Amino acid sequence: MKIAINCGHTLKGPGSGAVGIIEESIETRKVGEKLIRLLENSGHKVINCTVDKANTQVEYLKKSVELANREDVDYFISVHFNAGGGKGIEVYTYKGKKLQPALNICKNIQLLDFNNRGVKDGSNLYVIKKTKAKSILVEVCFVDSEDANRYLMLGSDKFAEAIYRGICNENPSGKYDDWIARLQEELNRQYSSNLIVNGINSINILIACPMVKLNACGNITKLIQERLNSVGFNIVEDGIFGTKTKNAVKVFQKNRDLKQDGIVGKNTWKYLLSGEKY
Repeated sequence: MKIAINCGHTLKGPGSGAVGIIEESIETRKVGEKLIRLLENSGHKVINCTVDKANTQVEYLKKSVELANREDVDYFISVHFNAGGGKGIEVYTYKGKKLQPALNICKNIQLLDFNNRGVKDGSNLYVIKKTKAKSILVEVCFVDSEDANRYLMLGSDKFAEAIYRGICNENPSGKYDDWIARLQEELNRQYSSNLIVNGINSINILIACPMVKLNACGNITKLIQERLNSVGFNIVEDGIFGTKTKNAVKVFQKNRDLKQDGIVGKNTWKYLLSGEKY
């Protein structure tokens, strides 16, 4: 997809954001810049529509929209933070349309233990009304309530990841799996896979998984052994891919009508990631 990202508000002066426990203009950039990296690393084309300086509020809004409208983008996403002492995530779209990414974003941030205030009508908002693409304005949370303290505790990356998953529709209602989360961490550590550590299975994890076979050793082998045991095997979880682990993999493959070579390739990984017993 081609996606326009706007880190809401100017940095200071006309067009700058709300200030409370946190500063909106600073945090929109932390979230937005991480979001841009996530999208680009996943192969999406990103148009950065952030405006750091303007002489007036109107100039800031016009510049943001002009940057988006120069390109034929699929979505325009504007990242903001709310003010007024409330609690929770809310998202604005044209006429309050229940766009799937908007619903996903609300759900994903709700899963971070924030109130879900839902998708609302943003037809009166300049950036929603004037952009040609489907537009979504995200009010991540409130800068001047206990929301801000929880936001600081979790860190901006968590919110960028939640928005990213929402835009890409990466299983937003998926079930958390601690084994998946630990595998994501290990793939990031060993292979710089840049996976979101969310404990939710996705195609990006499968793509990142390496081929593992006899004589391999380390944490990924140990995770494979752990997963095999969780579906009914009884092998030592020592991180060494020996004969017993190879034989267990072959039985695992046979039960799933896979080629029985004892090598953990993409097809075998697919079933390991699902964690289903057969």
